[in-house]
Amino acid sequence: MEKEQLDCFLLVVNTKGTNVWCAAAEGIFTTDTVLSHLKVYNVGELVNHHQLILPQLSVAGVKRKELKEHGWEGIYGPVYFADLKEFLNNGLTKNKDMQALEYGYWERFKMGLSHAVFCTLVCIVPIFLFASDYWIQAIVLVWYFAFCMQLIEHFIPFTRLLYKGLVLSLPILALALTSVKDPVLKIQVTMGIIALGAYIGYDAQGHSHLGQNQQSGKLFTMIFAFLALVYGGTLLL
Repeated sequence: MEKEQLDCFLLVVNTKGTNVWCAAAEGIFTTDTVLSHLKVYNVGELVNHHQLILPQLSVAGVKRKELKEHGWEGIYGPVYFADLKEFLNNGLTKNKDMQALEYGYWERFKMGLSHAVFCTLVCIVPIFLFASDYWIQAIVLVWYFAFCMQLIEHFIPFTRLLYKGLVLSLPILALALTSVKDPVLKIQVTMGIIALGAYIGYDAQGHSHLGQNQQSGKLFTMIFAFLALVYGGTLLL
């Protein structure tokens, strides 16, 4: 790369507009895609070695063992491209700063905005089906959960994002239970708030380093089944 005064080739892999982390986790940026690009561009004929410096956040999709089976040595480099030159000059050694991902409040805000828009699109039909008279409040609630799951979730002492979403439901539940007088509506509102908190909390795994395990998925399903059952029962009252 002549501009950066680096004696290396930059192999660009098409991730279809998805960032490295998500592309690797979703199966877009994988060992197979890297190998196919190496073959298409005849990279093996351009260099006198078989070392590949991979983005650190590609670890979920690009496996060094599989690369080695095809004659390439995969080396996970720094998180940010700006640190690549120093990484090379240090003999392919990373310091702590090179391994750290910047995720301050500005990054969290942008992620919260993205998550809020996505969750609104997902929830808009159920909202108009079950809460058409309160659709504005429901959408505001979606945005509350989406932003809180990015801006303040790290202050909530749980590791599972599903639990964090349920905790964020508590102040809204307290407000709703004190302001809604009709007992049937009170139950329906409670079910709706818990459902939104659980869903948005669980869905936030795509924007967090805290993944979810199979047990969280089962718990999420059980919660929704229970909420649907209770809500359905209120329709008979």
